[in-house]
Amino acid sequence: MTIRFKEKFSLETVGRTMKLNIAIVGALLPIALASTIGCKTMVATGVVDPTYLPFLRNSPNECYYLDDFMPVPDGLVTGKSGSLDLRYYSYKTANYKEWSMKAIMLSFYSRNGRCWSLFEEYYIAE
Repeated sequence: MTIRFKEKFSLETVGRTMKLNIAIVGALLPIALASTIGCKTMVATGVVDPTYLPFLRNSPNECYYLDDFMPVPDGLVTGKSGSLDLRYYSYKTANYKEWSMKAIMLSFYSRNGRCWSLFEEYYIAE
């Protein structure tokens, strides 16, 4: 079987055209995939699920291993003041002690970076 074209093409021209097409597809495919993966539909139900925080005593005699049991905060700031390590946990909506559905911030200090003591607890009034 013989295929005939009206115009003459050399194999070199066809090869270059195919390489160019493959290069274009190779360049555009990751962009197309990233755009479909990056698109997410957000649905707001109007009900906010609060984070339930454990009861903590505000006392230098209490020591907590926070990494073992604290819920993941919405914001975490760490720092140092002299020889003390500091951590500030913030939650956008949480239930803690007698505060319900409030923005809560808990401040901790540690001398060894493992055992933490609570020294401040705040809620944001609306």
